[in-house]
Order: sequence, then C-alpha cells, then structure tokens
Amino acid sequence: MLSSGALPQTLGSITTTKINELSKQRALFEKRRAEIVEAAENASSLRSKAQILLEGVTKLKGFPNDALDQEDLDEDKNSDIESAVEDRTERALHVNIRRFLLQSQYDPSVSDRSLKSWISHLEEELQYLQLRHKHAKFYSSLVTEWLGDLETPSATTDDEEQQGAGFENVRRTEMQQQRETWESLVFTEADVDASAVRAYLEGLFEATTPSKQALTELRDTIRSIGIDFTSKSISLDVDDLKWVSESLLRSDLLTKEKTAILKEFMRNPAVSQEVVDVLNMRLASLDNWGWPAGCIPVEMRRQLNGKYRVFMDEDLLDGLMFQYLGTKWSVTFRSAFNAFLDTPAWKFLREHIPRPEISRRSNFTASEASQRGTSCVNNARKKMYKDDYFMTLLPSSVEQGNVAYDGDGGDARDSSLKKDKKNALETKHSLLHLLITESLVYTSLHGEFTAIRSDVKWFGPSLAHSTILTVLEYFGVPQYWLNFFRTFLETPIKFVQDGPDGSRQIRKRGVPMSHALSDCFGETVLFCMDFAVNQSTDGAYLYRLHDDFWFWGEEETCVKAWATMTEFTKVMGLAFNEEKTGTVRLVGKDAKDRQSQQSTDTVSPDPLPKGEIRWGFLRLDPLEGHFVIDQEQVDNHISELKRQLSSCKSVFSWVQAWNSYFGRFFANNFAKPAMCFGRSHIDMAISTLSRIERTLFADSNSGVTDHLRQVLADRFGVEDLPEGFFYFPVEFGGLELLNPYISFLAMREGIKMTPHGRLQKAFLQYEVEYHTVKERFEKEATASFGPHSDMDGLSLEEYTRYPETYSRPLLNAYNDLIRVPEEVSVNQTPALHRNQMALDRTVITHTKNRNIISNQWFRMSPYWQWTAELYQDEMVKTYGCLAAVNREFMPLGVIKTLKEGKFRWQS
Repeated sequence: MLSSGALPQTLGSITTTKINELSKQRALFEKRRAEIVEAAENASSLRSKAQILLEGVTKLKGFPNDALDQEDLDEDKNSDIESAVEDRTERALHVNIRRFLLQSQYDPSVSDRSLKSWISHLEEELQYLQLRHKHAKFYSSLVTEWLGDLETPSATTDDEEQQGAGFENVRRTEMQQQRETWESLVFTEADVDASAVRAYLEGLFEATTPSKQALTELRDTIRSIGIDFTSKSISLDVDDLKWVSESLLRSDLLTKEKTAILKEFMRNPAVSQEVVDVLNMRLASLDNWGWPAGCIPVEMRRQLNGKYRVFMDEDLLDGLMFQYLGTKWSVTFRSAFNAFLDTPAWKFLREHIPRPEISRRSNFTASEASQRGTSCVNNARKKMYKDDYFMTLLPSSVEQGNVAYDGDGGDARDSSLKKDKKNALETKHSLLHLLITESLVYTSLHGEFTAIRSDVKWFGPSLAHSTILTVLEYFGVPQYWLNFFRTFLETPIKFVQDGPDGSRQIRKRGVPMSHALSDCFGETVLFCMDFAVNQSTDGAYLYRLHDDFWFWGEEETCVKAWATMTEFTKVMGLAFNEEKTGTVRLVGKDAKDRQSQQSTDTVSPDPLPKGEIRWGFLRLDPLEGHFVIDQEQVDNHISELKRQLSSCKSVFSWVQAWNSYFGRFFANNFAKPAMCFGRSHIDMAISTLSRIERTLFADSNSGVTDHLRQVLADRFGVEDLPEGFFYFPVEFGGLELLNPYISFLAMREGIKMTPHGRLQKAFLQYEVEYHTVKERFEKEATASFGPHSDMDGLSLEEYTRYPETYSRPLLNAYNDLIRVPEEVSVNQTPALHRNQMALDRTVITHTKNRNIISNQWFRMSPYWQWTAELYQDEMVKTYGCLAAVNREFMPLGVIKTLKEGKFRWQS
C-alpha cells in the first residue's frame, strides 16, 4: 500500500472541498433538469415540447443558443451547469433541429414523426446528462474510499485473519530467515586475501602486451580523473542538482516524506541554491566526511517476487551527495571500460578461416566486401554485445542517471516517447530472445548448443570491502578516494523494525542497496570477470546483467568459461547461487543419433554446473528446445496475489494491485514475445493468464470485471456498469484496469512463420545466392579466358562453410528472429471515428500527453485502439459517448497523484 501521512490528508482535504462543490452543481443540475422535464410534459404541442427540450439541453450543455427566430438575442456563454465546450457534432445537430423547428411553423412537410424523433433524441440526451452526473458522484465516492484506505490502518476481518494467519507466519519466517542470512554476511568481515586478488588481476591484465597497454591507458584515465575530481575542484550548481535529484527519485531509495521534500527543493529556485551551497561545502571537506553520530536506519522491504531487501534511510543531503559522486564515478568507469573494449586486448568471436580460403572466396565472389563479411552474424553479435550488454548498468552520461536493474518496465501502453535505449526489463527479455535465436542457429550449423546460467549468491551483501578497494586501487583510483569509499562502505546501521532499543552495528561487508556508488563498485569488480572469460574463451561473450550471468556456445567453450568464472568467484570471496545455476544442452536433428550412440560410452564427471535454466516463470526445456511456463510456480503466485488483493480495502487500491501483479508482473515474467518464440509461446502465455483469472474467481465462476461489478454493487449500489468502465482511462471516468491479453494477441497476429521455418528460408536463400554468384563467375571466366577456362570456383559446400561470417540471408534471419513483433492495430470503424470526434474538449486536452484513447486515431497506441474498439458500443449506449463523465466533474488531479505512488506490498 501507499504509506499514510500528510499527503493523503492533504489530498483528502482538496478532494472533500471539490466534491462538496460538485455536489452543489449536481443539485443545481437536478433542479434545472426537473424544470425542463416538467415544462416539456406540460407543453401544448409537439413543436413546443421539442423547443423546450432543445433550449434546456443546449443550456445545460453550455452551447450558444444560435436562435434563428429571434432578434438581438445575446448568446448565453456562461452556463453555470456545464462548462462551455465546442462539441461540433452535437452542436451541429442542435442547430439543425432549431432550423427545422422554425421551418415547421410554416411548412407542413415537417411531419409529426420528425418532431417525435427529435423529442426522443433530446430526452435521451437529458438522460445521458443525468447519468453522467450520477457517475461523477459515484467516481468521487471511489476516490474518497481510496483516500480513506490510505489514511487508516487496514482492518482485517475475522475470516481474513483465519485465512491469512498461515500466510503471515510464513512471511514473518521468511523475513526473519533472510534477515539472519543478511546479517551473517554484512556484519562479518570476508575472508579475502587482498594480495591474492592483486596477484589474480596482475595475471589477468598483464599477461599480454596488448592487455598491458590497455591497462596502462585505463589506469591513466582513472588516475587523472580521480586527481582532478578532488575536494578542490568538485562543485555542483543548480542544473547539476536537477539531474542528481531526478536520478535519486528514480532509485526508489527515498521515503515518501523525503521524496516530497526533494520535489519541493526542485520547485523553489532559492531553496535549490541553498541546497547546492550546503552540498558544495560538504564536498569541499570530503576528506573529513564521516557518518553522523548515532546510526543510519535501515528497513526490510518485501519485493513482488517474495524476496526482502534492506534499504538505508540516510540524511537527504548525504543521499544527494552520494548520488552525485556515484553517478560521476560510474560515468567515468563506463567510459574507461568502453575504451578498453575497443583496444586489441579485447577479443571478439569470429570464425577461423584459412587465408587461402579467404583468397579463393574473394576471387569467386569478386567482391572485396565479402572477404570478411561487413554485415554478418558475427559482426551483429559484436555490436549487440557492446550496445546492449557490456557495462549497461552504469550510465553513459550524468543525465541518464543510474539504471534500475530490477525495474519492471512500468506500463508502456500509453507511452508517447520514442526510446533510444532499452530499459532493464526489455534488456532481460532481449537476452532470452537472443538465447533462443542462438540455440536455433547453433543446432542448425554446429549440431549442438550448450548454455549456462548463474548468478552470485547474495552479491550485494557479500561483496568484500577488501575486494572492492583492491580492484579500485589496481585500476588507479587515488588514495584520497579510497579513504572516502572505505568510510562510505563501513556504515553504522540499525533496523527500523527493532524499534528505538535496536542494536547499532558497523557494516563490514557488502554495499548499500540502490546506491549509484554501489552499482559502480559492483560493476568494476565484475568487469574483471568479463575480461577473464573473454580471454579464456578466445572472444566468446559472457552476457551479464549485473551479477546475472549467461554464457552459451559449443560445450568445450562453455567448460572453459565456467572454469574461469569459478576461479574468479573463489579469489574474490564470492559464491554462485546454486538455485539459479544450471546448464542446458540442445542438439540438432542430425546430432541426436550421435548423442544416443555416445550415451552408452563411459561418462566422465560433468564439468558444467547441474540444474535447470530458469528466468521468471520460464524454464528452458532441453527436450522442446524452448522456454515453457512453470505452472507450479504460477500456482504459488496465484495464492500470493489472492492474499494481496484481499488486503486492499478500496476499489482503486485493488485495481492498482491487480494491474501491478496480473497486468504486469505475470505478463512480464512470461517474457515479451519474439519471432524466435513463435506463436506457441503467446498461446501458452494467454492460456496461463486465463487459468490464473479463472482460479482467482473460481468461487463466483466469473472474471475480474464480474467480480468488481459485484463489489461496486455491494458497496455503492451501482449496477449495470459496461465493460468499458473497467478498462477505459481515468480521464474517461474509468478504472483503467490493464488487460494483458490484448498486447499478447496483438503481437500474435504479426508472427507469420515458425522459427525453424524462418531459418530454413535463410539457408535456401543462401543456396540460391550461391548459384547466382557461380553463374556470374563462370560467365566472367569465360569472357576473360575463353570457354575452356580452368579457373577454380567454389563448390556449394565450400561457399556455405562459414555462414556466420559471410551469409547475409542468415544475418537477416538472425535479426528477424530476435525481433519483438509489433502489435497489430485493429481497424478503425466509422462508429468509433464518430465517437472520437464527439469527445469533449476537456477530455482531449487531458489525454494529449498520453497515447490513450483520444480524438486522433494515429496518436493512440495499439493497446488503446484495440480497447476503444472492443468496448465502445456499451460505453456509448450507457453514457451517450466514450467518456462516462466530464473531466471537470471528478478529482482527476488527486487520482493521478495517487497513481504515481509506489505500491507497497503486504509483508
């Protein structure tokens, strides 16, 4: 839940005031509406009745009179019932009716049937207006309930206590066990030999002339920047404070109160300058900086995956200083490591082609560009590794700020920004796509494919301070900074959960959670492993997302990589997490027979780690050759989701929990679809989502909207709500429930070929290319040397021998297989187009910065196009248009503020 405090109280006050004002307006509306209805019922003729209704509706809607049958009539531009809007569609209809009514005074061809039709339409408009005002009242009640949920501690019913008692005991046990493990690491000095660490680094970086030279350049860079970046030259200004603050706010490190304070700093230029002055004074005496007297409070927070993490709550100004220094050093190290990557010391994966074969191929193709393949799979691998995976946790600029490794990606359904870089979740998904694509390529070309996955056990809490400082010193960080870093790491802390009498202890190992300096230290240490694996495998890629390692290729290469990683962790005082460590071997069709024959031979001990390869809810099935969803793990989270939903005391908080868990967490952990996964992956994901929803609401044999519909009927007496109310945006008076089925189905339509079929198409295209090249070669040879030329050409087997270096069709297939299919847009119907054109201008104004439902089809994301088309009919039949209520009749600003808050899961 969002934490209680001053913010909900302030919002509650604002909301109460606005709701009271809206209540007065609704009362006035009802009075005017009743007067119009009574006058219409007492009208002396059909024409008079139509005239009365027309005048009443146009005034209630705030439209000008446009009177055609009176002179010198001032337009009523200041309706106190409904804000003046320029709804061209309805206004045009009203103006026409007014014209026709004037005509009917003289022209008998204007029949009673026409008059009755206009009366019926105007009465329907009046009913829609009444319903929209009722909906505004209902919506305000939903917001009031939400605020009340935030302001008061959640009460638990007896039934919920009985059902949740077991859960609570389990949660407390899990939390206590994880805390005990964390404390056993953090408060115990690691058994790491600093001299052994240095000897390891010397053996790694000083083994060859190119690596020695690259190391010298790296050290010079780090040392130079470290000397320049001292207390005498460090200073920041108000512009610096802006990016530092924005970066810190993204870190999820600050409490709600400190977040509000920092945002206030940013809004007030005078206060910002004061903060800058204080920070500069602290930086000027950084060599004497120390933690304040007493200790720094820490708290355990439960994550959605069930793990608990320990967050520090240091002084806000110290937090800003750490963020500034951490970001600066992170950018420095990333730049230096990227420069190292571009030196001859770093090897890159390539096929070893004998020089005579290169020469023969050049003669055969008569193309210099084809000698080593300017565009080929190996070059694509190199570029992808550098752009997407190498040191990507560190920012490339101070404006970019620290990258959240554990972010869930948020909700991109209404994003209007075109991003140049993937976020953390997209990078993880891309790695899964890359793994499956590589398995298809390897098993087709080499007959077998081996993959290893692992991560470091308790990496953040277990990282030895001596390891960090030895590595930093080896890379040239000056002693001035080493002293500060040591002080930063040795934090005096105390758990908030222990109360005022909790014990104070000094951190002796590990790095603080979600700090830019921590990311910098961790990445700097793990860079050494990146280079070690690169050297031992002759350029193969260790794909690393922080301390999450993925390596694949031929088995022999994997054995070398695993031995290197094992040696590294041993020297650095780290250990692999056995629960997340595993190996999978896949074989192509031609290799299966050979494998079955070899299985009868004596098997030596397996040098690779045992265990399965898993990510999220996915397990890599070695028999199927692709990821499958672990349904048992899903079942565990169904129970947890049910518990979290039961703890929500308001409809809006329930929707927030549902969107985070069902709409994003489940869908994200099934991984984003890709061409290499095929349609079967999407079918598996949406079938599982359907099973989750059916299981959650098995008692009522309904889905989420039926469940919420019953809740709303019980609590607020509101019934017969259309489906669109649940899924439409809050700007339209909806709950904005997320529907993950839509995005999966929209991408499914874009997959036209199976992964194996796409790869086979590339091989056939490569053969066709060979025959084209051969035909050209023979013609040129004949033209140059006569019909009996004995110029040596290439056979098909020779031409296709090194496809990862030469085959452009294979490269096209490779790029296609790792691609995420675009969401296919539904077709816009004339009915939706009319309804979009009839949208209130206030709705249009407040949706222009989001790609949600709007009056412009091309600005809507595929998700919202689908949603609008699917649910529009019921919304229009119920409310007369797409929006259930006008924006000014609901506390939209309060809703958006509450939606921005970080949802805190029940522990």
